[in-house]
Amino acid sequence: MNRGYTTPVTSITEKDFESLVQLALEEDLPAGDITTDTLFSVEESCTAILLAKEEGVLCGLSVIPCLIQKSKTNVTWSQILEDGAPLSKGTIIGELKGSLVGILKMERILLNFIQYLSGIATNANRVAKQFPNLLILDTRKTLPGYRKLAKYAVYTGGGANHRINLSDMAMLKDNHITKAGSIQSAVQMVRQKNPGKKIELEIDGLSQLEDAIESKPDILLLDNFSDGDTEKAIYILKDKAPEIRIECSGGITPDKLKFLSKFEGIGVSMGYLTHTVKFLDISLDIK
Repeated sequence: MNRGYTTPVTSITEKDFESLVQLALEEDLPAGDITTDTLFSVEESCTAILLAKEEGVLCGLSVIPCLIQKSKTNVTWSQILEDGAPLSKGTIIGELKGSLVGILKMERILLNFIQYLSGIATNANRVAKQFPNLLILDTRKTLPGYRKLAKYAVYTGGGANHRINLSDMAMLKDNHITKAGSIQSAVQMVRQKNPGKKIELEIDGLSQLEDAIESKPDILLLDNFSDGDTEKAIYILKDKAPEIRIECSGGITPDKLKFLSKFEGIGVSMGYLTHTVKFLDISLDIK
């Protein structure tokens, strides 16, 4: 099963987060660290262990070398695990060595990135493992600037990527259809002006299904359908238009996922994966 509607975010590079790292340093250290600069000498050194305090999926380690470089501190990073590694309480992720002052100043920023992205990866992993025959998709409900990182974390956890941005593929909703005059007109206009781009069409009732099938979108989104209407729509689509991919969204609960899991390969988009995230409990313990 391809885990993405377009090209999924299977990796990230420094270009994807260096501006966020720089912003984080400027935000947290506008004039140094009063506590650390007062209590410790720049000559002091230490070793610090990055340690998991609960079960989850690791994500975001490539941020650490960038943070060290931009903080201009004499610290080295020794990585033990890779992104995607399963974590349990007490798992050692890696080790920082060098300037005590430097490590203390970057501690919170480092943990914010790793805890946040690992939290997203863990969210996605829990749902994807429980419902392996569904395509668990993210959405564009991400923090500004963190889009690519958040979608990478979803993919790392075993989830799938919906469109990465508005330029990636077309998605026609009720306002677009109203302006175009009809479902078929909206799809036709987008297809003519954007050959080669995928088109997803959202409908909110069975009354739109016939027009939706005739318009031949690549993906049909059943938004806030009841279980009964979802089942009817899926059976009709599999019979009349098996080439159209099916996606469900809107108020998706565990019970709804259990119901949908009987339909092989259905996509389910869940803003929950990225907008309701608990930081994974990871600490940086100085020896």
